[in-house]
Amino acid sequence: MQKFKKLLALSFCLVVLTAFFSCSKDDDNSSGNADEAAAARVVGTYKGTIDNFSTQYFDATIIVTKESGNRVKIAPKSGEVYSGVTAKIMVIQAIPTTDNATAQDPNGTLLYDNSQKTITLITKQTAASDVIFHFEGTKQ
Repeated sequence: MQKFKKLLALSFCLVVLTAFFSCSKDDDNSSGNADEAAAARVVGTYKGTIDNFSTQYFDATIIVTKESGNRVKIAPKSGEVYSGVTAKIMVIQAIPTTDNATAQDPNGTLLYDNSQKTITLITKQTAASDVIFHFEGTKQ
């Protein structure tokens, strides 16, 4: 009977230790890293249509650059007639179970479709001097 209790106690300890170590958090798959990877996928040059709600500009170019972590800067190509629209910095979030990304914050809304390499963006006014815009385009 004593031998059985020791064996049972040893088995219990083994089960507890296995459960403890197998359920630990895996830092490589944290949402922060997924969001940073999503931001990296969004970075690039896009060609499409800018609508500043008074004029549409076709064959417009938007450049998305990485700022830090999962933050990206979205700016129009300089030297163009539509370059007066306001550049924005947005916080990108990965969409679970896909390679797509989204951003919804005070600066606007962004949706990136990785399979189609398309981006849809609507900026919001956060200062009196902001020129807001809507952009739909494809990664070049």
